[in-house]
Amino acid sequence: DGDPQARTRPDAVLAGPRRLTGVGAAFDAASALIEAAEAEAAASVAELDEAEKAALQTALGARGAGRGAAGAMRGAAGQLKDLEKRQKSRATRAQRDALDRALVDLAGFYRDALVAALRAPVAPVHTDAAALAEAGGQKWHAEGALRRLEAVLECRSAIESNVKPRIAVEAMMLALWKG
Repeated sequence: DGDPQARTRPDAVLAGPRRLTGVGAAFDAASALIEAAEAEAAASVAELDEAEKAALQTALGARGAGRGAAGAMRGAAGQLKDLEKRQKSRATRAQRDALDRALVDLAGFYRDALVAALRAPVAPVHTDAAALAEAGGQKWHAEGALRRLEAVLECRSAIESNVKPRIAVEAMMLALWKG
């Protein structure tokens, strides 16, 4: 995929485990992950939102002049409000999708640490973070790596069950720190 953000996202996500040095750091890592997902989502929908709004305004005569145009715009307020509601829903979905991609990257990292701890002859998901996963596998052993992987998967399930993403990610980061 040609999106430079898509290539740098795993690097940013995988930096999280290294920063988990205490409770405060866990909350900071959670905030960083949420904010990165929000930024990625905002960038992905902003251009489309503007294009849709401009097209609707043009179709409703927003660029016109005179009494007829002013009356048409007053009647169009409901349509603009509906568009904004759909766009807000799409932005929320995009945020959740971006966060889920980050969680999948994180799950892949802890899977790699588990594979390393077990000395399984399996290729890593994140070849560029293989050394970090290997170090994690040695430090946490198989049980610790598995608990961390489960914490990431539980976070994904919680978000799918409509737990507020920030709360789910904070709980996950604390679990990752505690091991």
